[in-house]
Amino acid sequence: QGQETIRIGVLEPMTGPANKNGIENYTAMEIARDMINERGGINGKKVEYLLADVPNPTAAISETERLITKDGVKITMGSGISPLAIAVSQTTERHGVFHWETAGAADIITKRGFKYTFQVGPAGYRYAQAAIDFTMDDLTKRLNKPIENLRIALLWENRAFGKSVGDGIRDYAKEKNIKLIYDEGYDQFATDMTPIVQKLKDVKPDVLIAISFPNDAILFQRKAKELDFYVSALIGVSAGYSNPDLRGSIGDMVDGIFVSDFAAKVNPKALMPETVKIAEEFFKRYDAKLHRPPAGHASSSFSATWALFTEVLPKAKSLDAPELREIALKLDLPNGALVNGSGIKFTNN
Repeated sequence: QGQETIRIGVLEPMTGPANKNGIENYTAMEIARDMINERGGINGKKVEYLLADVPNPTAAISETERLITKDGVKITMGSGISPLAIAVSQTTERHGVFHWETAGAADIITKRGFKYTFQVGPAGYRYAQAAIDFTMDDLTKRLNKPIENLRIALLWENRAFGKSVGDGIRDYAKEKNIKLIYDEGYDQFATDMTPIVQKLKDVKPDVLIAISFPNDAILFQRKAKELDFYVSALIGVSAGYSNPDLRGSIGDMVDGIFVSDFAAKVNPKALMPETVKIAEEFFKRYDAKLHRPPAGHASSSFSATWALFTEVLPKAKSLDAPELREIALKLDLPNGALVNGSGIKFTNN
């Protein structure tokens, strides 16, 4: 069987608090697998997924161990969100297995000196810089206030992704001589947002940059409405605020929220001609499965998976991590090469 198929362990949170991200990402990865298999596979071999549900970091470690030691996988993909990506990658690295991280964004994922972990999506600081740049370049004009007069508040969930992006916003704001009037983390699994909303009401921000996952974003928005807390502009950073299901939970409160994230769909003019057809096929298949467009992280998961299938594995004579690493480090894909508008070029660290 090993000669006939390429077996890949896929680790996603299909249950638990991040299951929406997991389901969306895995749907996108399934589409990439189906599309490549229908085209004859990779060097004549079909791709087979071994899916592991990882609702939390503890499960991520044990399931990664199982896929490697019992199922013998040599490549893993995932992992939906940063805390899971951190756990999965530390396990794969210990076993010398190649890990292709499709969505986890925390900067720490690639700051630990690991040789075989490749973070394909944007790192946390990219989301952070985009939020600050948008505030400087756009919101100052919309609100008719110079940046030094804008009252900017930062709210972040205190786990891997939120902390990473929060650190990036804080550092970048300091670099740009921007003062934050409020900067506080909170427990992603908090059930009462009243104290947080009340503190924000007291400081009266013009702009709120919020880094939240789906459940806490919903709780925050509902509590803000209940307590009559409004800001001139709210920027949600990826995760909860980029999820298409948000409207179903908070209704018209989504109107006017800005989001720092990859676009779900990119203007075809920004894509390479051969990528446009791939994008059209992906969006059509995704809509057939989930009956709505993908979130930005789902488009990124498809793009990362497609790059692995078309740019890395076809060049490999084996699935050994050192060989795959050398191939990946030589990638130099321009912007627009992938469905989400990005390219790929890794740094050797």
